[in-house]
Amino acid sequence: MELYYNMIVNIGLLILIANVLVRIPVVTQIICEENKHTLTAKFVLGGIFGGFCIFSTCTGAQVQGAIPNTRVLGALAGGLLCGPIVGILAGLIGAIHRFFFDIHGVTTFACALSTFLEGVLGAVLYRIFRKKNIDFQWHYLVVITAAAECMHMANLLIFVRPVSIAVPIVRIIAMPMIIFNSIGMVLFFSVFKDTYTRQDLVAADKMRLALNIADACVGNVRKHYVTDEDFREMEKTISGFSRCRDVFFLPANRKDELKSCGYEFSESFLKYIEEKCVTDLVHRKEKRALPFKTTLVASGSKVTIGTETWGYLVLVFDRRYSSPEAAECLVSALAKFFSTNYEAHQVEYQKKMRERAEFRVLQSQINPHFLFNCLNTISCFCREKPDYARELLQALSVYFRHNLNSSDAYMIDIEEEFKQVDAYLMLEKARFEDRLRIEKNIESDIHVQVPTLILQPIVENAIKHGAIKREIGRVGIEAKMEGEELFIRISDNGLGIPDQVLRAFSDKTTKGKYGLLNVDGRLRSIYGEKYGLLIDTSENGTTVTMRIPPKALLEG
Repeated sequence: MELYYNMIVNIGLLILIANVLVRIPVVTQIICEENKHTLTAKFVLGGIFGGFCIFSTCTGAQVQGAIPNTRVLGALAGGLLCGPIVGILAGLIGAIHRFFFDIHGVTTFACALSTFLEGVLGAVLYRIFRKKNIDFQWHYLVVITAAAECMHMANLLIFVRPVSIAVPIVRIIAMPMIIFNSIGMVLFFSVFKDTYTRQDLVAADKMRLALNIADACVGNVRKHYVTDEDFREMEKTISGFSRCRDVFFLPANRKDELKSCGYEFSESFLKYIEEKCVTDLVHRKEKRALPFKTTLVASGSKVTIGTETWGYLVLVFDRRYSSPEAAECLVSALAKFFSTNYEAHQVEYQKKMRERAEFRVLQSQINPHFLFNCLNTISCFCREKPDYARELLQALSVYFRHNLNSSDAYMIDIEEEFKQVDAYLMLEKARFEDRLRIEKNIESDIHVQVPTLILQPIVENAIKHGAIKREIGRVGIEAKMEGEELFIRISDNGLGIPDQVLRAFSDKTTKGKYGLLNVDGRLRSIYGEKYGLLIDTSENGTTVTMRIPPKALLEG
């Protein structure tokens, strides 16, 4: 019974010590950031788990020259939790201590060897489980620990001589060590797993906080240019949501202000903030000397667009409210949000500018050729029909005024589009006279916002590439509301669209051409893929249909 009691007490003490250790911030940081472990950190962890081995040896009970103990918990758990270097180092420390603890004992060599092999076993299994992305569930831990203790018993039978001494020892200690250490490993391991869980909860809480701050700051950062007022508003927002003592959000050209903002930021902090999110312990600059200084946590990061820095974000916390890890998690998340959203807005802005440039190119391609034809036509009527020539000049004025106004307008009322089309049709009718017949069926009092210049290119195609190919060309324009959607159909009696042109339109491969492809692309980008142009063409003519929904994609 004394052996069982001793094993239970040992396991309980190890778990108690482990609970105390994982609440020390430095130890927690080293354990939880295993992917960032430096060699120094690994040696520290090896020392900690090796210390568990030493403690187990010192508190073990003597049984016929053997020392039944919980040493396997330190050596094996070190490898399973923290990797090969920690496991092997912990096993080596435990083995050396066990050898010199009772250098003349009959089981000394076997137990020391077993301790080292348990550390190696943990290191190997760590690699295998990580490679296969398997967690150490409790049943795995029971089997692994039981197997390690069975190896321990086998070593006793192999190396302890005479066998008449080894067999009774194994018979007495085998079952208690296998059973209690297997259970103890599950409990011991859970202490460290709980540390990971707590850190995950802290990180999740910081991410939630970062998302709330991001949502409140989105209006300030999604701009072509972030002003000083925007920086000040974002500082207030971040300060209001978090327990920051101070927030500094500075434009890139004002980084030097961090040196005079009232805190003693180290040179390394100001240097490494250019490379990554950095965290440091800082003190407040006091106007008069004080016997002590309050230690604070400062975390900072740059915010970028591509490779260019456009700002610096630094948060200062009281240590009792935030650990360095939690502060860095929050600042890193905020910096990524600000960088991503500012960059996304710049991409959208450049895309809009490009579309506007393409739109103006479209206008420049249409206007000179069209103007030349119109002036020739009007000149023919100046003597014979001066009043009609005057009307044509007014129509030409309406047409070009619409083009000039639409250079800056993104969306206009459909009625304005119809006015431009009417002016265009009047000029073309004057040019082709009886060869061109126009039929319009437009519902009255339609007021829907549509993208500029979406009708005229289609009507022009219907005339130039369709109607005038016939002796008598016909163009029909129909517009009406169907529910909340505006329905527009433009048809002609031409010879149809050639197959190669239609295929190019369907594949969106037409280069340097505008007209139908330009209108189709703009409609899809504004309203969604299902709102592109529908084209029905045959040797008897072509019909182009479009539907305009009540809202654009960005309007929800």
